[in-house]
Amino acid sequence: MTSIVYATNQPIISHDHNGVLDYEQNQQRLKSAKNLTLPLEEELILLKQLYEFDLGNFLFKNKGLNGYWTSYIILHAPQKKLDHPLENWIIHEAPTVKATQERFKIFNQQLQKNLKNNMCLASIPCGLMDDLLRLDFSNVENIKLIGIDLDDHSLTLARENADLLKKNVTTSFLKKDAWNLDIHEQYDVLTSNGLNIYEPDDQKVVALYKQFYNALKPNGLLIASFLTPPPALSKESSWRNVNAENAMKQKAIFADILQVQWQAFRTENQTRTQLEKTGFKGIEIMYDSQGMFPTIIARK
Repeated sequence: MTSIVYATNQPIISHDHNGVLDYEQNQQRLKSAKNLTLPLEEELILLKQLYEFDLGNFLFKNKGLNGYWTSYIILHAPQKKLDHPLENWIIHEAPTVKATQERFKIFNQQLQKNLKNNMCLASIPCGLMDDLLRLDFSNVENIKLIGIDLDDHSLTLARENADLLKKNVTTSFLKKDAWNLDIHEQYDVLTSNGLNIYEPDDQKVVALYKQFYNALKPNGLLIASFLTPPPALSKESSWRNVNAENAMKQKAIFADILQVQWQAFRTENQTRTQLEKTGFKGIEIMYDSQGMFPTIIARK
């Protein structure tokens, strides 16, 4: 497996192009850090191990996931035992990754449930557009799927994925910034995962939801998600059934060592308020079994 090279020069919220792969620099950073989650010796071992597989290297460089790696952790890697023990742990045991995998299944169920004839569905950021292309279209007709992303490589892979899966639908793709869609009443359903969790500014998230609202037809459906805060950060935390040891190890890897950018946590109350500000109604929040990565169902 090879790492992905990007063809776009535009900034992508989940990709930090100033990231480095310098092992010694990261080692020194940990040694001088205060309040590490795990003992320094354990985190240095994890640091070394993360450099030994492609997913770890990608996260060091980008501080986030693109469409390729999102598809990898949700659909492909969980089907097998991986050679590297730490990568295998991340895919099969890390609480947030497990919540991400479960979130995808919930999205699939809700999209399938709401699928009808003559619909136009959009995914942003589409990544490989697995959220739409994996649906069963055998009992519906005249379906249009729109993939929207800012990453040229993800759009290329999404087109290849559409050709590979050969669904009886019409597909098209747009390169657009989600905060500047300028699309009005085009979609019956809009699905989105992986933008608000990278954006700490609440007003920018409200602006994002407004773009989604404008793009939907009257009574259109938004299916999205958000990350909830851990108990240490909020009394309103919805986390449950979370293995404490795994949660600590995950924090050491993603926060201390990799410093990933998907750290924008919000409670259900905060999310409801943001959605209501943009005009959404009938808001339903569906939780995964750990209460970490809820699914939003909202109507225009």
